[in-house]
Parts: sequence; C-alpha cells; structure tokens
Amino acid sequence: IKGAIEFRQVSFSYPSQEENALNSLNIRIQPGEHVAIVGRIGSGKTTLEKLLLGLYQPQEGSLLVDGTHLSQLDPAQLRRSIGYVSQEIVLFRGTLRDNIKFGTPQASDEELLKAAQMAGVDEFAQLHPKGYDMIVGERGEGLSGGQRQAVAMARALLLQPPILLLDEPTSSMDNSTENGWKARFTPFLKERTLILVTHRASLLSLAERLIILDRGQIVADGPRDQVLQALNRGELNQTN
Repeated sequence: IKGAIEFRQVSFSYPSQEENALNSLNIRIQPGEHVAIVGRIGSGKTTLEKLLLGLYQPQEGSLLVDGTHLSQLDPAQLRRSIGYVSQEIVLFRGTLRDNIKFGTPQASDEELLKAAQMAGVDEFAQLHPKGYDMIVGERGEGLSGGQRQAVAMARALLLQPPILLLDEPTSSMDNSTENGWKARFTPFLKERTLILVTHRASLLSLAERLIILDRGQIVADGPRDQVLQALNRGELNQTN
C-alpha cells in the first residue's frame, strides 16, 4: 500500500441519529501528503477514522485506498498499513516491551529502540531499573497520560506504515514533551501519508493541508495557512 486515500461521495449515519454523521464527503489524499482534520465534537472526525480503519462501511459512496475499494482489501493488510494512535489507548498488563511490540511481535530490539526513541518512550524507560522490561499495569496503570500516548505512538511507528492516522496524539503531553516529539517525528513522515485529527494549533505545523469538518461536511479544504487565515477572518460558514 502506497498511501493514496479517496472518500468518494461518502455518507454515513448511525441508527440512533436523524442527521448523517458524514454527508457526501469527497476527499482525495495523495501518497505522502500530510493532512490535518479539524472540527468540533460531532463534526464527523471519528466516523471518518472508523471508516478508514474498515470498522464501518459507507452507506453511500465509496472509500478507496490506492484505487482499490476498502471492502476488497485484506483487513489484516489494512491494519498493518495504518499506524493508528487513538484517544482510547489500549495497554495491557505486561512488560513495556510487549506493549510496544503488540501487533509486530517479530520486530527486532533495534527496531523497537528506534521507534521508542522517536516516540519519547526512551525518556522514561531509561529511568526505570528494568528499562523496557518494566511492568505496565492493566490499561497502562503506572504510566502518566503522556507516557501512555508515547507507548501507543511507538507501537504505531514500529509498524513502519505507509499511512499514519493520529487522533489527538499529544493531548496529554506538556509543551516541551510535544515539541521534542514533533522534532523527532517529522523526519519519519517523509514519503508517508499523515492524517492528523487534532484541536491543538501547535500540531498543525506537521500538515501542509487543512480540512475543516462541520456536521459531516467539509467547510474548508486547502493549504494550511490559507485555511487558517480564512478561519481567523471569519470567512468560513461553520454552524454555531
């Protein structure tokens, strides 16, 4: 998978809701493009993620990866091709090493260390007497929110995926931790597709394109700085 993604007239609704979560959505993302998606709660960001991960199927329209309908792709191949960091981070009781290698058990120690350093896990693993053999509690007990996010990030990076789908990946990190992560992460993005869902203005520098969603529709899509200027001038029609 090279990382081309296309939402073609995609609509989706949940059984319990009258309004569509997504309305005739058209998005085309080129391989290696870095796109940030912004929108308030209920704008359709989470639904878009779930569709891309193959967890839901569009009720109308089609979703393609590298020109192939998502429904025709092997789900296991799709999971290996998308490095996903969700807001709901799933960690289990076991070593830090096993938590990072979840999904890529065949990864070498060298690959693990590289991913861990890039994600910022190394900073706290080195301080523990057992290092990567330290025990992590159920649901990441014993780790701070920012540390849990770093583990989830290392897990995604270890896949070496062509596509990265990150949902508020630094929401529990302080500014200096986030800045360090951004500096290490940026080179990894070269020739990879990035879809970044965030509210944090500080992360938008990772993307060159910005899409603003509102009530399941695109209200802006273009070069990041142009869209931000239009937003600041109050030129975008977002519902209040």
